[in-house]
Formats: sequence, C-alpha cells, structure tokens
Amino acid sequence: MRNSQRLLALGVFASFGLVLVGGLITANPAKQPEPAPLGLLPAAHAQPVEVAVIDTLHAGESISELLARAQLADSDAAALLEQLRQYQNPRYLQRGTVVSYRKSTSDGTVRGMEVRLDADRTLEVHRDGDGWSGGVEQVPVHTDTVVLDGSISSSLYASLVGDDSDEPDVPTSERQQIVDLLADRVFAWQIDFARDLQPGDRYRILYERTVRPDGSARSGKVLSAEFNVNHRDYEAYYFHSPDGTENYYQADGGSLKRAFLRAPLQFRRISSVFSNSRYHPLLKYNRPHYGIDYAAASGTPVHATADAVVASAGWSHGYGNLIILRHKHGYSTRYGHLRAFAKGIHRGVRVKQGQVIGYVGMTGLATGPHLHYEFRIDGKPVDPKGVKFITGDPLPKKYLAEFRKVVHEQKLAMDSDSRPVLLASASHQQATGND
Repeated sequence: MRNSQRLLALGVFASFGLVLVGGLITANPAKQPEPAPLGLLPAAHAQPVEVAVIDTLHAGESISELLARAQLADSDAAALLEQLRQYQNPRYLQRGTVVSYRKSTSDGTVRGMEVRLDADRTLEVHRDGDGWSGGVEQVPVHTDTVVLDGSISSSLYASLVGDDSDEPDVPTSERQQIVDLLADRVFAWQIDFARDLQPGDRYRILYERTVRPDGSARSGKVLSAEFNVNHRDYEAYYFHSPDGTENYYQADGGSLKRAFLRAPLQFRRISSVFSNSRYHPLLKYNRPHYGIDYAAASGTPVHATADAVVASAGWSHGYGNLIILRHKHGYSTRYGHLRAFAKGIHRGVRVKQGQVIGYVGMTGLATGPHLHYEFRIDGKPVDPKGVKFITGDPLPKKYLAEFRKVVHEQKLAMDSDSRPVLLASASHQQATGND
C-alpha cells in the first residue's frame, strides 16, 4: 500500500515536470515576422433612389402648367388631375399652393406627389402600375381652450384685435373670429358693441379651438363669456342639450334671445346717434335725427333685426332706397340710404330675424356710405337702446341640472386663467398625443 502511494506521487511529480518543461519551451518560441497591416477599402457612396422637389403655384398659373414644369408626361398629368378632381376642382387652387414631388434619379420620372389643398388637407398620390393612386390626408389637430381677460380701451375690436390688444400670443385672425362671434352670435340681442361699450368695461371669454401641429387654429367656438358694461353684468354660457339644440343661455337657464337684434349690421361703427336736434351736414340746419347711423363700407349686408313683413321697399326722398319692416305688437323698423335691396325683397314678403334684406349705400341725403336705422312703436320713433324686448324661450327644466354642471365647469376654466397654447407647446402636445 505504501509502495502504491509512492508510485502515485512519483507519477504526479513526473507529470508536473513535463508540464513545466513544456511551459518553458513554449514561453520562448522562435520570433516570427509580423503580418502586414490590412489595407483600408475605399469609401462607398450609394446614389439616392429619389430626389425631392418643392414647387408653388404661381399667380395666374394652372396646375397643369406646374405639372408640365415638373416634366410630367401628359398621360401622367391627366391621371393625376383626375385624382385631384375627386377632392377639389383644380381651378380653385390658389396662388402659392405648395406642390412637392419625388423624381427618380435613374430615369427622371415622377414617382409621387403631394398637393396642399388647404390648411387641413393634403392630397398624396404615388405611382400604381401605369396609373396613380392615393388619397387625402387630414392634418391632425388637438383641442384646447383659451381664456381672454381684459378691459375695453376704446372698443372691443381695438382691445382684442387692434393695436391695444393684450393677447399677442393669439393670432389676429383668431381674435377677429371671436369678436365676430360675440357681436353676431352670443350677445347679438344684449349688447351693441358699437354703442354700449365704454373704456374701462371688462370682459372675460372662454373659447375652444382646434389647433394644428404648427400652432395655428382651425376653428373657434365661444364656450362662455362675461362682460361688465357700465357696471352691469352680462353672462352667456354655451350648452349642447341632449335633443341636439345648441344655444347660449344666462346662468339661470334664461334665454339670451330677444325679439330684436341690437344692431342690423355685423361690421359697424356709429357715426350719428338718435337725437331730437342734430345739425344736418347737407341741409346746414338743426333737425331731429330719429335713428342711428352706422358707418360701413358700401355693399355691407344689412340684416332684419326681427321677424317681420316688408311694409315697403323703394325710393323715399331723403332716405334714398328705404325698407320698412312691420313687426308684431306695433313695432316697425326702417333701413335707409341702401345701395340695393336683397333679391326677393318687396312689399308683402316675410323675412326672418338676421336675414339679409339690403346693402349699405349712400342714396338720398347722405354724405358717405352708411345705414340709417330707425325703430318705431305705433309709428312714433324711439331710441332702440331704451326699449326692452320680449325674450325667447328658456332652457327646458329637464336639462337644468346638466346645464348647471356645464356652467360650473366653464366658470372654473375661466377662473384658472389658462393662457393660450403657444407654438412650441402645441407642437409638443401634438407629438405626445395629449388632448
């Protein structure tokens, strides 16, 4: 047994020696020449398959001429125009319309094209065999709300749209749209924005808009508005009832509608007010001025301030072209110095509130284009500013609970004083998909 152990030890030692000797042998091999470094291959540049070209429609140019400039074959141009006609008449494309196309670098053929139809639509087409296929892509938008809060300087237009505006982050066209909505849709029965507003009166407006990725707004809708005019509060809250009716109401659900609009023009400036004695610029003496003169560009549409029957429409001396409307309860209105009457306006015709009945002119005794508007009760002229009119129907009681909830939410939104979403914020919000 001892001998066996000794033999095993010798065997292990012998094996260790061989490994050690082998290690000494391989640790000092013969020196071999180093291989030459590999050469670098020349850089490779792949030619692009397509090249992109951007063009615009010039003044007086047709889309066919632009396609010819793109060296598009006649057959291809005809096929592409056929695609375009499915979405828009090519004749209606405006100067500056952006057209981008992709041309093959191998043979120069046009392989795809995009036509910007308008701010919200782009026609995208590509080659499909011997023809073209594609469709219209809608520009993605998101919805946000904006609060406009301020005071009147000289007029609402000057405060929101003109040089006095404190809202530089909101595009001018967007603010113009809001002014028009307030004057002609929301408070058309309560406030004459040309006569009633005074410097120092305050406003607060909450409106909703859909915004494109570039930050521009596609449309706007006033959700609520609060005005303090001569220390009197006016409120309007938008409500879309379950029966599909969309309207503006007072906070208690009362109707904002009245039997008469506050003014017969959409774009207006007062040039002369109701007066028992006014110096006439043409006749050169004082006499009563039983009406309101609205200075406006010739051709501006004139609207009936209430449902009525046309009592007369024709020439009337100093009034020039005059329309007299007969309303219920002994009311009548007169519209003078018109350039022309609207189509179909003649004695006996029924007209609706807000319907266009004529156009501003300067016929009769007039020194410039304007509308002379009179309001009469039982034939006697009165200042419409002091007349209280019959109100419209209030919101049905079954919708009041839901309406109060909407009013509460709109008030909270206005109190938060949320500012407009700026260009960078709008782009980020669109990119992240937030609503």
